[in-house]
Amino acid sequence: MKETFRKELIQTGYVHSPLPLHQEKSLEREREEKPILAKKVIWDGTQKLPEHSGRGAVAGRDGMGSRGGKTIYVTLPTARKTDSHSQEKAQDDFRCVIRFPFAGENWERYNRLYFRVKPECMGGHSIHFRIHIKNEGKFPIPDPYFREGQHLVNLVNHEWNQVIWEFAQLPRDVITEISIVIDADGKDTSTGPEAAFDFENFELQRVEKAEKEKGWECETDHISYSTSGYQKNGKKTAIANTGKKSFCVLDAAGNEVLSKPVVVQKDRYGTFEILEFSEIIKPGFYRLQIGELLSDPFEIGEKVMEDAIWKALNFIFCERCGCPVPNKHGKCHTDVICEHNGAILSFGGGWHDAGDMSQQMLQTAEVAQEILELASRVKDDPLLYHRLMEEGLWGLEFTLKSRFGDGFRASSVGLGIWTEGLIGDGDDVKTRVHNQAFQNFFCAAVEAQAGLVLKEFDRDLGWKCVETAKEDFRFAKQRFLEKGMEKPIMWEHTLNSGKSQYYAAAVWAAASICANEPSEEFEKEAKKFGAKLLACQETETDGVPMKGFFYRDESHKAIVHFTHQGRDHSFVQAIEMLCRAFPEAEEKPAWEKSLRLYGDYLKGLYAMATPYGMIPAGIHHMSETEDKETFELLHLLVEFEKEKENYAKQLKNGIVLGNDYYVRMFPVWFSFRGNSAIMLGMGKAAGIVGRYFGDEKLKEIAREQLYWMSGKNPFCQSLIYGEGARYSQQDANYPGEMTGEMPVGIETLENEDEPYWPSGNNATYKEVWLTPAGRWLSIIAELYPEI
Repeated sequence: MKETFRKELIQTGYVHSPLPLHQEKSLEREREEKPILAKKVIWDGTQKLPEHSGRGAVAGRDGMGSRGGKTIYVTLPTARKTDSHSQEKAQDDFRCVIRFPFAGENWERYNRLYFRVKPECMGGHSIHFRIHIKNEGKFPIPDPYFREGQHLVNLVNHEWNQVIWEFAQLPRDVITEISIVIDADGKDTSTGPEAAFDFENFELQRVEKAEKEKGWECETDHISYSTSGYQKNGKKTAIANTGKKSFCVLDAAGNEVLSKPVVVQKDRYGTFEILEFSEIIKPGFYRLQIGELLSDPFEIGEKVMEDAIWKALNFIFCERCGCPVPNKHGKCHTDVICEHNGAILSFGGGWHDAGDMSQQMLQTAEVAQEILELASRVKDDPLLYHRLMEEGLWGLEFTLKSRFGDGFRASSVGLGIWTEGLIGDGDDVKTRVHNQAFQNFFCAAVEAQAGLVLKEFDRDLGWKCVETAKEDFRFAKQRFLEKGMEKPIMWEHTLNSGKSQYYAAAVWAAASICANEPSEEFEKEAKKFGAKLLACQETETDGVPMKGFFYRDESHKAIVHFTHQGRDHSFVQAIEMLCRAFPEAEEKPAWEKSLRLYGDYLKGLYAMATPYGMIPAGIHHMSETEDKETFELLHLLVEFEKEKENYAKQLKNGIVLGNDYYVRMFPVWFSFRGNSAIMLGMGKAAGIVGRYFGDEKLKEIAREQLYWMSGKNPFCQSLIYGEGARYSQQDANYPGEMTGEMPVGIETLENEDEPYWPSGNNATYKEVWLTPAGRWLSIIAELYPEI
């Protein structure tokens, strides 16, 4: 652990208050230093005020600018009674909008928008607004799913902030409007009655080079490497795009310790300069140099991801619901309630889902299990072990308390407001509640897994978890016999679940119960559902070019895909648990064969990966373009007939395998885009099988997914805020920027199959999300201590 970071941990009480942000290493700071080649004034105080609609008021103020000039002064009340997720209310009920109209201007000469703003929001912790651009040219902006043309800005309260939105790719040939949208966010504990902002100096700017936003080839002025460092015994590569023939590695003192030729790889994705330095195994800090490019120092060692574990934990801690987080929020959402059969339950607990304040019970349960799993592997580090146990138990408590005891659970809520905490006033929000087999199978598994971890930590709570797991499994089994696979509420992360995922959850749960204590009842269930799960796996069918993957059910008609929430690991997680719970079972050779098949499938996909190491999303068949039923489970807010042609185009942009089979580097997707959960879920699967068999290649695949998140990607950016270097603001509107936050992930543009990472800060791709953090920690659990 770096000594400076150790001091920060101590100062926060080992993440009992948020870690500092270190904005000095952010992309925002880099952008502030770029020379301006040209600019065009939009508003500098001599033009008329922008148009205003919705809440609040807009006025001009003399002498209030950062240098004494004129400002646009915007005020609005903070309280509101309408949740932004409600579809029944007009947005003007809670939103202040200021607009700059334009008569179809061409802005292609410029590549960024700039202005300054000072918020004065007394009692406000997380100050933000969104900028919108409207283009009515060849490519209209916003797009049909409102993913393009928006930029969320996270601000420092009571200070002048520079706002820079670079847009290298954004269509801007016929610009008709810029608007700034400020929401009244409701009442947190400290929130004052009014939010106020002074804006000044709006202008378009041109810089020599805006940040790269699309394509596989590496940024030309940076080296793509894991800014977190490299595990000393593992493969170590970096990527460049310089035209140079050799590179060198320097130690902390600047001495050259290795000089090697660059390996040039040319393929369908482009030309890549691969810098391999796996022979360096001595722990220490190093820098890469190729031509004039010099990387920041990075570590080679046994546990290079140790700091990042604490940072991911910090992000999860900051997302706590129903618990005060210093300098973030108070005891929130205790008046978000769930009603069932006359009983009322407060849904204030667990962790918020993302950048909004939504809650998903199953996500909290899943992340709690991932934290507790890692805790069970790090007992050699007592401080980390106990802090992980503490945070994991916070999520476990919410999981247990979401039950009504009859199979029904408080399941989820869409939420975009701070609430006052008074039950019965106008800002209360109702939680969804239902009895669904998949949720209860899954929660039974989480509870039984918690029982294993708690045996030595809290024996009695562990006992309760196992007893609850038995009850929930029986509820799930009864519901499954009655209803089979049933479609949950659209917004829930279980929407995409096919029968094979039901089987996997049932196997994982029953086998985990038996790992706690012998049980004929649950052993029988584990093996029965295990046989059903194995029947969903492709083992070797004529004409199918790959094997080992899973179908949605035994018919083998539809391949399992994930487009947002990724649980590729769930199948091998369940089968591995069978092997560990029943080591003498006669079925064990078949279970292990299944694990090997899936491991070989991952290796086959990885062989098609680019040098960055991101594992491709999986195999597809063209018949999927006619499968409306499955389409509607995978793609939210999308019309099948409207997008089926685009589905086919996306497949054809993938790797052709023959017989109408394709491999996509990224998922087929439309509205919800971003691949962190998908690639990390597949990395988790590689880690599970790699750890079980001691397979170093699979461990390498798992580790490479961590490196992608730490900056070894075409954009040379760390996707973990505050970890490594060159991280940018993420869509973290309500909790505000958090060290360790991770986004939904890198996306693609339209029907392409190459990475797209716009500088615009918008959901879904740049929204902070709990799932990637949990999945990231779960990969660490498989690799520990070689992280």
